[in-house]
Amino acid sequence: MRLQKLFITTLLSVSVIGTAIPANVSAASYATTKRTYTLKVAGKKQKKKARGAIYNGKTIKTKAPGFLRGDTTMYSASYVFQKGLGVSYSYSSKTWKITLKKGSKTITMKRGSKYAYVNGKKKKLPTPARRVYSYKQKKNYIYVPGEFCAKHLGYSYSWSSSSYAGTFSTSNSNKASSSVTTLPATNGEHYVQLDKPEGLSESNISTTDDYNNYRLIVNIKGNYSSYYSDASHRSVVGDSSFYSYSVAYSNGYTKIYIKPRKATIKGFEVTQTDSYIKVRYDSPKAMYKQIVVLDAGHGGSDSGAVANGYKEKNMTLKIVQAAKSYFDKDPDIKVYYTRLSDTYPSLTERSDLANEVDADRFYSVHINSAGSSATGTETLYNSKGYKSSTGLTSYSWSATIHPYIRSATGFTNRGLVNRTGLAVLRHTKTSSTLTEIGFISNKSEAKKMNSNLTNYGKAVYNSTKASFSKNPTGR
Repeated sequence: MRLQKLFITTLLSVSVIGTAIPANVSAASYATTKRTYTLKVAGKKQKKKARGAIYNGKTIKTKAPGFLRGDTTMYSASYVFQKGLGVSYSYSSKTWKITLKKGSKTITMKRGSKYAYVNGKKKKLPTPARRVYSYKQKKNYIYVPGEFCAKHLGYSYSWSSSSYAGTFSTSNSNKASSSVTTLPATNGEHYVQLDKPEGLSESNISTTDDYNNYRLIVNIKGNYSSYYSDASHRSVVGDSSFYSYSVAYSNGYTKIYIKPRKATIKGFEVTQTDSYIKVRYDSPKAMYKQIVVLDAGHGGSDSGAVANGYKEKNMTLKIVQAAKSYFDKDPDIKVYYTRLSDTYPSLTERSDLANEVDADRFYSVHINSAGSSATGTETLYNSKGYKSSTGLTSYSWSATIHPYIRSATGFTNRGLVNRTGLAVLRHTKTSSTLTEIGFISNKSEAKKMNSNLTNYGKAVYNSTKASFSKNPTGR
């Protein structure tokens, strides 16, 4: 009896151990998202942070972890596409040919090749398919560029930074010839939509409104020039007169130059998702609630007033640059600058800029000069000048800003002065003003001004903000 009892106990122990170990081993063999794995890619041993894959909300289990190569996530053709998405997959070890098929869509590519064929049409790959060795599994796997294959097989695809996974879903569209999912144009809107490569975060993308050259520059950290030079990654919607699109790479940034129409300033709105960048454009007034043209007086070969070791052109520029630091943080006011460096726009060019963008306000910053005893702050207006579209006059605009500038300087209050002959106040077709901060010819005043230019810039911003609050555009 003792021998029989011992035999049964031993048998039960073996049985429990036999069922537990395979289950644990199997669970641990699947790759864990964000964990680092050692792989041999293109003949080189590398450590890669695992990227996941999700299909219709469900995680795809794979023993071959997804990983980033260049700007593209590579996925196992067998685990992700065949087992996870239900794609027909085959690979020839003799010819290195890879075939992925879903319904009427077929992708063929050769391991190591830069090109693939989608239903027989040649396409450039973001990176070649590879055979990758997993040191954990001690096995080779065939990897393909995930986003390219997904979109050309008819799946929707986007990258999720939060889950650190590519998300696949069944697309309602049968169009797989372009990797750009074009958004519908509504109300006659015009835009350029740029496909967004995987792993490209929103923080690495900025824009520059290069209105002097009638274009928008999209700045992307990293070298994506090949990707964005490929026409399949962009779409122009709603504008038959679109002018040009070009891509360049320099100093660590990819520059995308978007020029909607030749010699016409446009307003821009840029929005992003994980999948695309959308650049919408129209006339400035159609795009922005409030528009100001801010003018730093003089510049370049025109120094303006010069006295006591100071030049008016330098002071006005620093005031406007300081104001810009505040306007840049305010999304409600669009500001166009006649100059932001030591250049000289003509008087005509200054008023022309305001007229072209159909500005709601024109604001010119100057420094005064007279005798050495002259002192004080004054603001000039044109009683015969144009009104803004809301009826705001040059006088009312000037009357609003003057107290802010005068308070910032602390100088003698010289009040509002009517000047109908000044070019920028006469030719600018909106409410316009010209503020004289103080007298450069007064030694004490000049020194104080030079020490407080940033404060005057803040006053320029605050006075503009106050004017729009008092007299909104209604847009």
